[in-house]
Amino acid sequence: MIAWIIVAFLTIPGMLGLLVLFHVFRPQHSLADTSNRINKIRLFWFALTREELFVDVFPWMKRDEHENISK
Repeated sequence: MIAWIIVAFLTIPGMLGLLVLFHVFRPQHSLADTSNRINKIRLFWFALTREELFVDVFPWMKRDEHENISK
């Protein structure tokens, strides 16, 4: 029983991790090269670790989530 609970909780993060890896390493569209893949990894890292840098780019990040869905 406990093993199934552990598997269920590890499956969801594992699937999210595979989704991230797929989008980072999927074939690039035309006009994209290897440096774009490196920039994609860098952007993903910045979004995870320095979200305050994106507040000026995305104004909805300044508001509370309840304010975002009520407008």
